[in-house]
Amino acid sequence: MSVVRSVLLRLEVRQAGRASKCARNKNHAIAKGQPRFVVKNHGPAQGEKGYCKRCAKLMISRAHDALDGLEADLS
Repeated sequence: MSVVRSVLLRLEVRQAGRASKCARNKNHAIAKGQPRFVVKNHGPAQGEKGYCKRCAKLMISRAHDALDGLEADLS
């Protein structure tokens, strides 16, 4: 049986190891120990961007909408 491939590649939530700024809005601070939504970049350098809780929820909500649209297109 084949494995179902995930479309949620390179995403995770982890605690911030140090204080930082949100990659979407530099006015949003992420304190050490707070949840941080991490998106790893593609490519050989494989850096990552961290987002605050507020921006992450908006990004995830928009992703839900996009996935729902794709699923509807398959019906």
